[in-house]
Amino acid sequence: MNLTLKNVCPGKRIALAAILTETDAYGMDHQRGMKTMTIPAHNAPSCRDVQVRCIRFIAPEDLDVSGGSPNALCNERNFKVRVFSHYIDTNFRCCDACLIV
Repeated sequence: MNLTLKNVCPGKRIALAAILTETDAYGMDHQRGMKTMTIPAHNAPSCRDVQVRCIRFIAPEDLDVSGGSPNALCNERNFKVRVFSHYIDTNFRCCDACLIV
């Protein structure tokens, strides 16, 4: 799987999670896997799109819920990937404004 993170600011790493589910004939989703990773910061002069390539999942045939032949290796299967991301690095400083009296 490839994806593009839109408008990523320079100097900030991204935490990325990709969750894989398989949908059966009744529209029910079945968990198939999750990957988490850190996307390194870029050093471009302004915010830009960042491409993430080649996220791989392994989908064992014995978990196939497609309704096809249970012993087949090539049933058509329906997968969904949900992607979540957020900045790891921020400019927030908790104690810069703390005063000791």
